[in-house]
Amino acid sequence: MNSVILIHGPGGQGRVVLDALQASGRHVAGLLDDILQRGSTVLGAEVLGPVSSWKLRLDSGFEFVVATGNPALRRDLAEDILAAGGLLARVTHPAATISPHARLKRGVIVLAGTVVGPDATIGDHSLLNANCSVDHDCVLGVGVTFGPGVTLAGLVTVGDGAFIGVGATIMPGVTIGENAVVGAGSVVIRPVPAGATVAGNPARPLVGRSV
Repeated sequence: MNSVILIHGPGGQGRVVLDALQASGRHVAGLLDDILQRGSTVLGAEVLGPVSSWKLRLDSGFEFVVATGNPALRRDLAEDILAAGGLLARVTHPAATISPHARLKRGVIVLAGTVVGPDATIGDHSLLNANCSVDHDCVLGVGVTFGPGVTLAGLVTVGDGAFIGVGATIMPGVTIGENAVVGAGSVVIRPVPAGATVAGNPARPLVGRSV
């Protein structure tokens, strides 16, 4: 099926996902964007209109890709599309390595250089940016987002909506709670509660600050 990629704003995440679709040989019917002018192009793909116009394309046989790095926006829009009877594409860059024993659920995006090990589960609408490593038996919830270069040792659990920053490392068996944030370059050696923000080596809670 054709794919429509949805881009929110001028950020680079949508272009990276578009590049992955093109590299994997998928035909991209066009882009939906609230910033770029209709008829303009991004990496050779035409902007067809605003994001809200996805509703007009439900009967066109397209699959949708929600390409935003914001976990909540990606999850909510993807769920709206599914509730309306739309289809979500799964995006796997050909330079990613996915174990045949891993489970990738609806709307998952896996970018170049990422490795997903055996018996790992990647939940709906999750996004793994370039050069991540998800080792054996890890479980990612719904709408999880990894920055480039994140490393998960085996048996790690990541809750729904969590954001793991660039280059962070999660040690074996650690649980990251729902909607938690792990700062870039952090090394997480103990559980992170739901909604908490941690950073550093070893990672510690941050109070009144964002990462």
